Amino acid sequence: MQDIKLDDGDIRFDYVNDDQEVIQSAEIILGTRKGEFSFAPEMGLRRTNLLGKKSDVEIASSDVYEALQQEDRLKNINVKAIVNDHDRSITLKLTGNVGETKAEMEVDYA
Repeated sequence: MQDIKLDDGDIRFDYVNDDQEVIQSAEIILGTRKGEFSFAPEMGLRRTNLLGKKSDVEIASSDVYEALQQEDRLKNINVKAIVNDHDRSITLKLTGNVGETKAEMEVDYA
């Protein structure tokens, strides 16, 4: 597949193909709050367990797995959460397979 390339949320006049398109799709899912996109309210990530005083890393990881199931081309997903209690932020380091290729992503939430 082919899609317009996004660079830090900005559209670039370039295209992403194949594996990079799948990774970009997963990043969009993880960057969208569940219910935020009115045309596809089931798309996105539930963030209530991810951020704030009552965040729970185990439940948040489960929410991430659930969100990434929306991208069925990404397989064998592994999530490592790094929590910064000082500023209540979390970094997710994700690995998975896109076909035969190992894909890596890092997503920050503050």
